[in-house]
Amino acid sequence: MGELGDQGGPFVGRGRHLSALDGQLAHVVAGASRIVLVDGPAGIGKTALIRHFVAAHPDAEVLRACGEENETGLPLGLLDQLLSPAEHDEQALPRPPAADAPTAGARLLDVLGELQTRTAGPLILVVDDAHWADSSSLQALTFALRRLRADRVLTVVVVREADDPALPEGLRRLLTGEGTLRVSLSGLSAGEVGELAAARGGSLPPTAVVRLLDHTDGNPLHVKALLEQVPPARLMSTAFPLPAPLGYARLIEQRLADCTAEAQALTAAASVLGMSCPLHSAARLAELKDPLPALDEAVGAGLLDETPEPGGPRVSFPHPMLRATVYRTLGPVRRHALHQAAAGQSDSAYGRLQHLVHAAQGPDDTLAGQLADAARTEAAARRWGSAAPLLRDAARLARTERDRERYGVEAVEALLWEGRRDEAQAVFDELPGDGRSAAHRYARALILPFGGDLGHIEPLLREAWNCCDRTADPELASYIAGQLSVMALSLSHGRQAAEWAEQAMRLSGRRTSSTMLRFARMTGYGLSGDIGRGLAVAARLPDASLVTTADVDLLCGRGLLRMWSGELADAERDLREALFICRDGPMMLRIVAMFQLGLTQYALGAWEEAAQRLESAASLNDDTGNELHSAVHGAAGWVVAALGDYERAEWHLRQVPDIPVTLGTVMTESRRTRAFLALLRGQPDAAEAELLPLLEADAAEGLCEPMTGPWRDLLAEALIGLGRLDEADHALTAFEALAADRGHAAALAAGCRIRGELLAARHEPGAAEGMFATGLAHAARVTAPYERARLQLASGELLRRTGRRAAAAQALQAAYETLTGLGAVPLLERCARELAACGTTRAAGGPPSPPDRGPVLTSQELAVARLAASGLTNRQVARELLLSVKTVEYHLGHAYTKLGISSRVGLATRLPPGPVGTG
Repeated sequence: MGELGDQGGPFVGRGRHLSALDGQLAHVVAGASRIVLVDGPAGIGKTALIRHFVAAHPDAEVLRACGEENETGLPLGLLDQLLSPAEHDEQALPRPPAADAPTAGARLLDVLGELQTRTAGPLILVVDDAHWADSSSLQALTFALRRLRADRVLTVVVVREADDPALPEGLRRLLTGEGTLRVSLSGLSAGEVGELAAARGGSLPPTAVVRLLDHTDGNPLHVKALLEQVPPARLMSTAFPLPAPLGYARLIEQRLADCTAEAQALTAAASVLGMSCPLHSAARLAELKDPLPALDEAVGAGLLDETPEPGGPRVSFPHPMLRATVYRTLGPVRRHALHQAAAGQSDSAYGRLQHLVHAAQGPDDTLAGQLADAARTEAAARRWGSAAPLLRDAARLARTERDRERYGVEAVEALLWEGRRDEAQAVFDELPGDGRSAAHRYARALILPFGGDLGHIEPLLREAWNCCDRTADPELASYIAGQLSVMALSLSHGRQAAEWAEQAMRLSGRRTSSTMLRFARMTGYGLSGDIGRGLAVAARLPDASLVTTADVDLLCGRGLLRMWSGELADAERDLREALFICRDGPMMLRIVAMFQLGLTQYALGAWEEAAQRLESAASLNDDTGNELHSAVHGAAGWVVAALGDYERAEWHLRQVPDIPVTLGTVMTESRRTRAFLALLRGQPDAAEAELLPLLEADAAEGLCEPMTGPWRDLLAEALIGLGRLDEADHALTAFEALAADRGHAAALAAGCRIRGELLAARHEPGAAEGMFATGLAHAARVTAPYERARLQLASGELLRRTGRRAAAAQALQAAYETLTGLGAVPLLERCARELAACGTTRAAGGPPSPPDRGPVLTSQELAVARLAASGLTNRQVARELLLSVKTVEYHLGHAYTKLGISSRVGLATRLPPGPVGTG
C-alpha cells in the first residue's frame, strides 16, 4: 500500500528515479558523499520510492527519521530519531544534551563516522517529510552535511516543495545547489496505473485505465484509494462517473473502526506519544496490561510497526499522515484526557509541559509561568532551540497582554540566538500591545540588524531604556542594558560596553551567564585600554585546567585580555582550555574561543594552525549567523594574506559587506584586512583609501587601542609609500603615544619600525637605524616573530642602501629564517630579492633560493597531519576540526602520499616547519 502504510504492498514504475538513486549510491560506495532531494505533492509516492530503493540495498546501513506535523516545535526531535539507534549500541559514546543545533550536528557527524568504521557497506541517511521537522534538527543536519566530503554517506531528504519556507535557508541552498541531485516525482503513466491495478488483484482494460489516470492525474495514493473503493465493473463502465477518491483519513478511520477496542486504544495512545514510543509507555497510557494482542492486530491492519529493541519493543507509525489521522480522530474530550494522563506519566519535564500544552483548554497563567521558567532555564544553558517553543507556548497561554508581550519578546530573542530569523520576525509581527512600549522597542532593535538597518539600533535601544520602568520591570531593563552592551562592543565603545554590562548584571543576576555579560564587561574594559580592570573581573578564576563550564565565559575573557596585553603563552592556555570546555556547546562560545585562539596563534607564529582555526571559526559562524561574522572573516583573511594566499583572502573579504565609515561607527576587520592586503601587494593608494576615512570620523576608543585592532600604523605605512610623510607622521604619532601609554611591547616595536621607515624616507639613515635597533629591543621582550622579522628586513634594506652589505646580509638572513618558519611568502620574496641584491648567498655555491617548506600540503591536510602527529586519534582529530572521521582519513592519506610515508610514524620528521619560537 506504499504511503498508506503497507510496506509490503505493490510498487510499480519509477525505474528512472531508482536508477538515478542507484547512480548516486555508486558514487558513495566509491568514497564520495552525495545528497539527493526527493520532492513531489502528498501521495505521489515519495516514501514508497525510498523504501523500495533501500530494500534493494540490504548491504547498506540505514538511519532514518521523519518529520511530524504535530512536533515541529520539539527541539532536536528529528535528530533524536536519527541518533536513537546508536543509543542502544554497546559501542556508542555517551551523548550529553546538545546546547545548540551546530553542537548536535557535530554529534551527528561523530555517529556517522562511527557507523562507517563498523560497516563495510554504504550508509543511507533518510529524512522524510523534512518540511515538518523541527528547525533545530534541520540546522544540525545542514551543519553535518556541509562537512561530509570523503564519507560513504548518501543523504536523501524528502519534501513536498524544494523551496518550502519551513526549511532553513542554509538547507534550502544546500538542497538546490549544484552538488545535489533533485528527483521530482509526478503522476504514474497509464501503463503503470494498469500495472498497479493488476498487482492489486484485477486487470483493467485500457479504457478503464485511462479513466482512472485522468481522474487521479496518476497520483498513486488516489489510484489505490479508488481501487479499494470502486468495484472493477464500475471502473470499466463509462456509464457511471467515478467518485472522488475517499480521503486518506477515511481509509485509516475505516481500518481503525474494524479493530478491537484494545487495538484502537493502543493506537490512540501511541498517536498522543508521537511518531514512535516504547510499547510499555503506550500500553500504560492505554491502560492495557497485556498489549501484545492489540499490537499484533494494529500491525496487521497496517496502523503500527513494531521494532524489537533492548528493554522492550518500540512501536511507530508507518507514516506521519497516518499518525496525524489517528490523532485527529480522537476528538477533544479524549485527546484532552490522554494528554493529561501522558503528562503525569512523562519522564521528562519538557515532555510533561508539552502534553499539558496540548491538553490546555484556554489561557492558563500557571502553565504559562511554568513554561517560561523552563524556557529561562534552557536559555541560561544556551539551549535556545529548546527555549524558543516553550516561550511561544507561554505567550499563547498567558492571560494578560503584558505577559503575552513579554514571553513573545523573549521568544524573539531565543529564535535569533538560534539563527531562526524568519520565525523570529513572525513572532515579532504577532506581538500584542503598544508598538511604542519598551518591550516592543527592544524586540524591534533585535530584529533590525538582520535587515541591514544598523543606524537605528542604538537609538531604539536607548528609547526602550528610557521608557522602561526599571523598578517594576528589572528583568526587561536587564535585557535592554545587555543589548546596549553588545551594541557598544560592536561599535568599539569599550567603556560604555562595560558600564552597560554592569547595569544589566545588577538588574538581573539570572541572565549573567546566559548572555555573556561578564565577557562583555571584560572585553569592554580591554577595548578602553584598562586591561587590569578587565582582568580583575576574573580575579578569582583558577588555573585554566580547573575552570568549569559555568565560568567558561570568564576564561574566554581572560584569554582575550592576556592576548591583547602580550601574555601569549597564558592566553593560548586559557583559550585552548575554553575551546575544550565548549566542545559540546554552546557554539557561540566555541566560536569565540576558536577565533581568539587563532589570533593568539598568529601572534605566536603558528600561522598554519592559526589559519585553520580562523577558517573553521568562520565556517561555524556562517552556520550559526552570529554577530562575529565580519570580525572572523576579516581575521581569517588577514592570516591567509600574510601567508601569500591572496585569492583565499579575497574570498573571505567578499563574505563581509563593506560598511561605510560614518561618525561614531565601527571600523570593520574587513577594512583593516583590505588595507593589509593592499600593502602586501604594493598598493599603498588602495590601503590609504580604506583607512583614511577613519581619520575623518569620530573613531571609537577601541579603534584607537594599539593592541585590539590597530589601523593607524597601517595608514602611516600607506602614506609613507605615497610620499605623504607629514600626514604619515601625524597618524603614527597618535599610535606611538597610546602604545607607550599602554606599555605594549609588540605595538612599540611596530611603531619603531614604521618610524624608522619614515626617517629613512626623510633621508635620516642614522636616526632610522637607531629606531630599528630600539624596535628590535622591544620585540625581544615578547613573542613577536613577525614584527621581529619585519624589523630585521627593514634594517637590512636600509643597511644595503647605505652600502653596508655584509651587515645587511646578516640582518636579512635572520629575517629570512624567521619568515620561512612563519610561511610569510610575500615578505620572503622581498627578502630574497634583497639578499640577492647584497651579492651574498644563503649558502656557498649559489644565490638565495625560494623557501623550501617541504611538500606542499593544503591547509586542511597540514592541520590534520599536525594533530595526528601530536598523538590524537582520527576521531579526536575529527572532533577538534569539526570534520567527519572519513574526511580526516582522506586528508591524512593525501598527506602521507605527499610526504612519502605510510603511517603516523613518519609525520614528526616529514612535516613542514612548524611554529616559530622567540629566539
